[in-house]
Amino acid sequence: MAYADYDFYKDVYRGTLSEADFLRLAERASDYIDGRTEYILKSAGISEDMRLRVKKACCAVAETIRDNERGVKTSEKVGNYSATFGTVTQRSAEQRLDDTVQLYLADLIKGVKWI
Repeated sequence: MAYADYDFYKDVYRGTLSEADFLRLAERASDYIDGRTEYILKSAGISEDMRLRVKKACCAVAETIRDNERGVKTSEKVGNYSATFGTVTQRSAEQRLDDTVQLYLADLIKGVKWI
């Protein structure tokens, strides 16, 4: 089960993914968070502050997974809008995910082994 639902994503986190995309990616994001935190969130009692940060991490990781899937924006033109996306190498894709999780959770979970 995902750490965040779509209502939280759109109303609190204020994300822009469609509901279908968010639901698909939030499950993957939650699995990624569990793997990187060695499932400590499933077994530990967590405070309301941490619960909020985990939900935000789930939303952010879902968006990072989306960005990794489609590539990162390499250029953008404003007049007659145009955007170009490039691919992300596997290592940088993993690093982007780790950076996203650490943004929200690194200081709360001391036992995590970050690469």
